[in-house]
Amino acid sequence: MKVYKSKRSKRLNAIFIITFSVIIAATIPAFINDIGSEFYIVIGINLLSLLLLASIAIKTQYKIKDKHLYWQSGPFNGKIDIKTIRKIEHHDGIFVPTIWKPALSQIGLIITYNKYDDIYISPEKEADFIEELFKINPNIEIL
Repeated sequence: MKVYKSKRSKRLNAIFIITFSVIIAATIPAFINDIGSEFYIVIGINLLSLLLLASIAIKTQYKIKDKHLYWQSGPFNGKIDIKTIRKIEHHDGIFVPTIWKPALSQIGLIITYNKYDDIYISPEKEADFIEELFKINPNIEIL
């Protein structure tokens, strides 16, 4: 089983740091001033948001195992049969024309599989990743 971590862009790292800072800064007054019980709900939501963002930042990866591509981004995951992959297209830009985007970089791959399905991913070692997919399915069109 091969595991490929997602590339991380500097822009996304900055967004994560700013978001973490804002959420923590919004939570600190609850510990300084006891505002009331409704503020504990806000603290809970903030902590859950931090946990979600941290899990996405830490656990975004792609695995190739048993002729399937498994992707995971925090608590979200999926599986793609590599034999159904029709084409792989390199993409560089902020706006990605896919619904599923389990990636941490704006430079990555759009994988089209089945008839109309596609997913955007950004493995660190793109060439090795494509080579592994191509070993399983040599009919993949690379754009």
